[in-house]
Amino acid sequence: MHLPRPNPTFRNPPFGAAGFRVLIVRLSPFRDVDRSTPHLFLFQAVRRVLPDAYVDMAFFPPRHDRERLERAGIPLLVGMQSFHPVKDFDLLLISNSYTLELVNLPHLLLRSSVPLIASQRDESWPPLILGGSNAMAAQAIVAENGDSLVDALFFGEGEEHVGTLARCLRDHAGLDKRCRLARAAAQVKGLWVAGGWPERPVEKAVLDVPGADHLLVDYPLLSGAEAGTARLQISFGCPALCSFCFEGYDRKPYREVSLRAILATAHRLKQAQGCETLELYSFNFNTHRDIMTLLLELNRLFDRVGFKSQRVDVLHGTPGLLETEVIADKRTFTLGVEGISARMRAWLHKSLASDVIVELLKRLLGQKVREIKLFYILTGHEGEEDLAEFRDFVKRLKTLRQRRNPGIRIIFSVGLLIRMPFTPLRYDRLFLDPAEWREIIGPVKSICETNGFEFRLAVPWEEYCSSQVLAMGGYWLHEALISLAEEGYCYDKRLSPGYWETLRAWMVAHGHWTPSLLGEKGPDYPFALQFVRSNVAPTFLYEQYQQAKRGLDKGYCLGSEAGPGRCLGCGACSDDVQRQAITGHRMHRPDDEHYLARLQEVMQVKRRLEPVYVRLRLPPLVAGVSPEWMNAWVLRGLLAGCPALTDNLLSARESLFTTRENRRRYAGFYGETVFALKAWDSVALVHTLTTTEGSSDEKVTGFEFLSLAEGFEPGRFRRMRLSLTLPVADFPDAGRRLLDFLRAAYVPCNVRWEGSGYRFDLPAKALKKRVLFQGDYEQSADGFAARLVVGPKFDLHGFLRSFGEPDLHRLARVAISDVEW
Repeated sequence: MHLPRPNPTFRNPPFGAAGFRVLIVRLSPFRDVDRSTPHLFLFQAVRRVLPDAYVDMAFFPPRHDRERLERAGIPLLVGMQSFHPVKDFDLLLISNSYTLELVNLPHLLLRSSVPLIASQRDESWPPLILGGSNAMAAQAIVAENGDSLVDALFFGEGEEHVGTLARCLRDHAGLDKRCRLARAAAQVKGLWVAGGWPERPVEKAVLDVPGADHLLVDYPLLSGAEAGTARLQISFGCPALCSFCFEGYDRKPYREVSLRAILATAHRLKQAQGCETLELYSFNFNTHRDIMTLLLELNRLFDRVGFKSQRVDVLHGTPGLLETEVIADKRTFTLGVEGISARMRAWLHKSLASDVIVELLKRLLGQKVREIKLFYILTGHEGEEDLAEFRDFVKRLKTLRQRRNPGIRIIFSVGLLIRMPFTPLRYDRLFLDPAEWREIIGPVKSICETNGFEFRLAVPWEEYCSSQVLAMGGYWLHEALISLAEEGYCYDKRLSPGYWETLRAWMVAHGHWTPSLLGEKGPDYPFALQFVRSNVAPTFLYEQYQQAKRGLDKGYCLGSEAGPGRCLGCGACSDDVQRQAITGHRMHRPDDEHYLARLQEVMQVKRRLEPVYVRLRLPPLVAGVSPEWMNAWVLRGLLAGCPALTDNLLSARESLFTTRENRRRYAGFYGETVFALKAWDSVALVHTLTTTEGSSDEKVTGFEFLSLAEGFEPGRFRRMRLSLTLPVADFPDAGRRLLDFLRAAYVPCNVRWEGSGYRFDLPAKALKKRVLFQGDYEQSADGFAARLVVGPKFDLHGFLRSFGEPDLHRLARVAISDVEW
């Protein structure tokens, strides 16, 4: 992420010239949130209202980076573009996606020399504002006196509020921090300012009518594996009332983005981001009334369309939907069954009948599907009758697989229920004694494995317990959070060993391991963050909990093929129009009776498309980026140069140096290379590339179109010219090391002094190795520069690795020219 040059897709002014500077912070390493969008959403929200601001990002550094930064005395919180610390920014927007991430907030602040508590940070420190999908469970960072680790918390959906917040703080920059935040809280629904004790009520922000302007389109390309994949939100909230689901209650009501808005945004997204893959984002994508039409139209626009989370009952009950998904290349199905028995599914309010599960699995086993993942939640309340029902189901599934599809992979992924705030199960007792789980987890695992299925326990015990306490504990948690951070604990893929034992011991020592916390809770229990006015009434939550205890599952409000739904009175809808949109919901099946045949034709033609190979010259800014970033940047440039290609061009992929074999040999390259362009109409593509002036304008595209690459085969070349530049501090005595490396590869060679540098002497038998054909280099106190003509056996990456450090290749700069194949 930290390339030694600015990423132009941020569109930032010089740091010193910017009138306002915003740092967007993720509490997880980039590798773990590369697939998520909150940091991109925050960027878009700020950039739209403050086009001249400097907007930077920071991610929680992974272990090896933390160690290197701390050895060098560098703060952990540093902008990845500016390399500036917290104090140089005017605003920090912190995204908190899940509970365990909160562990990293005090860890980051402590190791960035930032005072931990808002009241301790004077005017020289920018406001720190935390929001995100876990904000309604973030009480662990709030003190009992109203102080906090952050200056303010934002609760709810920020589509109409984050930009207003940033602009308000910029516009009132002359006021003291407390006044600026007070002004912002008066304008921004959902913003609570620390220190406002006694509790100042705040109303959770909800986006009433989502439209095209609220969808994510305008954000920077980040150099990771997901750079070529965009996520398009097709609906907000969830229509179901699962008693355990935090998001299902926090993000109510269910609202769909219109088909027209989605398709228009998809075109803008492809042009803006150069994405070849589109992932449909939704809590349950298959509840969207136009999902079948969307899958056809979007597969015409993108090379690949992905879709994941969906309701089992909707997939089973919507005619043609399962066949549509399989034709649209869905080969892995993830099904949230949740309860191991009908009784437990009713307790979880899953609204999913046993016969629906079995019938859907029968149909899936008859399709061309590679893998089925069945997700379950164990609650701690399971008894022998539930285990017996689960045992019968698994045995039946084993027989079905043997008869219908013995080669399919079926995985049982099992999690332990975490009671979350603002859900009906917040009133249930907590299960934090491992002895209570042994008679449940062991038998479930044995049942799955005995019948030949894979079993996975989703979260380790220590993380389960820590998450549960952080989610349901009180404001006293902030002391424990700080204490453990001071001891060095953090969360990086896994909690630091011993976190749970230390946290539990702290709770016991400070009198917080109590029956009140651990036991069942009544309607008057003093939950944290009660000053946040949710759009789902607490009385409804408690009634849902009572129904769960009685085994009552009255379904959910969404209309279906069986008829209209009925309002269950949660209170989330703002008016009758919103209620009617949910209860009167109907799936729109395409009118064309040949819909499935048309979708199948689209997918089959797309699989048979042959690429057009073109020779491009890329600028130095691509050196060291991920292949996915490079591909997206080139596709984006081609569409910017010729927008008419948007509906025709599906993908652009570097095909010389990032193929499977060459990717292990080359790094840090730029200059001449070959791209494979896949289009519906190759003839039209070639005509556009060779006749349209705009498509080859380097000022528009960012690169130079050289020619078609006729006769090219991916990854194959005979020779090319390579200009290699290395910093001396990291690559000492590189000339001698290169000579030794070549000799170790059995290339007989010597060097001789010539002019101001050295030239390689290569006998005829050396040339036959097809490693090095000719070359010279210069070495000085300023750097090492080599000009080499190499063959397909040259291993640049191997040479760079010979210096010992595994990631030094990121510092190499390799200009490529005169490629022959």
